[in-house]
Amino acid sequence: MNLNDILSRPLPPAAPAEGEAIPWNDPDFSRRMLANHLSQDHDWASRRAEIVAHQVGWLNRQLAPASRILDLACGPGLYTQALAESGHRCRGVDFSPASIDYARNQAEAKGLEIDYALADIRSYAAPDTFDVVMLIFGEFNVFTAAEAQLILANCARQLRPGGLFILEGHTFEAVRQTGEAAASWWTCGADEGIFSARPHLCLQENFWDEAASLAITRYYCLEAAGGQTRRYASAMTGYTLSRYERLLAGAGFHSPRVLPPEDWPVGGPFEGLMLTLASRKS
Repeated sequence: MNLNDILSRPLPPAAPAEGEAIPWNDPDFSRRMLANHLSQDHDWASRRAEIVAHQVGWLNRQLAPASRILDLACGPGLYTQALAESGHRCRGVDFSPASIDYARNQAEAKGLEIDYALADIRSYAAPDTFDVVMLIFGEFNVFTAAEAQLILANCARQLRPGGLFILEGHTFEAVRQTGEAAASWWTCGADEGIFSARPHLCLQENFWDEAASLAITRYYCLEAAGGQTRRYASAMTGYTLSRYERLLAGAGFHSPRVLPPEDWPVGGPFEGLMLTLASRKS
């Protein structure tokens, strides 16, 4: 891209296709993202260890010994590792090669038998069923509404009757606030940003599609050396609590309940902006 490409960009963006352009499975991008997953300075990519431990403690109180657990979009395996250390049998699935490599290396180093799959959760099918399926930290919202229904149906197929499903999503208002946020920019030094390992300027603009309940964010990465410019985008679908409940019911889950913060804290930046639903397969 060059500056004229930015000046002549389509407004508003084409939804939802433009929100599929962040290279989550690119090896270099995933390595930079991994550093954010592992950081203990913030809760933006993954939760800090103390919050993970609190949530895993709640899960352990709900589970029988040696439960089988499937963690979809597992990242670097923070939950699967903690749950395996509690005696459960775990499998993690993620699209990021760096995260899966890290999770596998950690499991091997600690002598834990955890299965990891580098795969897209939209099409992943496990060969067996589980006592618990988890899809947490708002990953659900990054998929289109049609994809979200397919993912829930897939989760139901992989869960035994009566099994526990944990779905953590962004609130509708949180997604709308993202789409309505003002444009912004920031600078990153070498190895500081997720979009480039080189010093760069990042421009961000946001859009809210009321009819589709969709927030789209564009990122423009302008590298200091050579002036190379790249565009990325992400999209999030907003759901009200009643719509989450209807989607769960349509996939065969019943009696969803919202977990309170004392059971499932979401981390400082997300307080009041996320909700976690625990339900059972019919």
